[in-house]
Amino acid sequence: MVAKVVAEKTALDYAEKSGLNVVTVCPTMALGPLLRPVANVSHEFLIYIIKGGPTLMKNILWHIVDVRDVADALFLIYEIEESAGRYLCAPHHISAKVMVNLLKKTHPNYNYVNCDSDLDPNSIVTPLTSEKLKDLGWKPRKKIEETLLDSIEYYEKAGLLQDVEGRPCRLPHLFHMATEK
Repeated sequence: MVAKVVAEKTALDYAEKSGLNVVTVCPTMALGPLLRPVANVSHEFLIYIIKGGPTLMKNILWHIVDVRDVADALFLIYEIEESAGRYLCAPHHISAKVMVNLLKKTHPNYNYVNCDSDLDPNSIVTPLTSEKLKDLGWKPRKKIEETLLDSIEYYEKAGLLQDVEGRPCRLPHLFHMATEK
């Protein structure tokens, strides 16, 4: 994650000095169907939510974008000559508790992580906006519910929700700030 931020800053600094137009699209947690049968960190987070881990999760906000909407944003940025600078791709946010409750309605047979019931007022997650991207005409097509349910459907088909003996479900280190200590 740090490498991506440093690379983006370096590219934007170079662009400013050289007159090059560098445009970046920064998606938040991108979920939805995968192109390969291996989960990345964002998907490992959702798999942890579904399979249930040993730690209590803080009820904080998560910003989510569908991978198909990210692709649309990238095409739009490429096609619009006036595109410039940095674009946040963060159309949805949802609390951990609301996410778990939503998933339980359609897939009740999973273990799901336990969450605090109150939204954490000291959450380090700041609400983000995609207004700059929307001002170019970007309209996310996927609702958050569809993104989450399509993710589960893909995980089931790929066998990513099956337990593997000796390999407990672990929350990716990147997300440890979301657990109770």
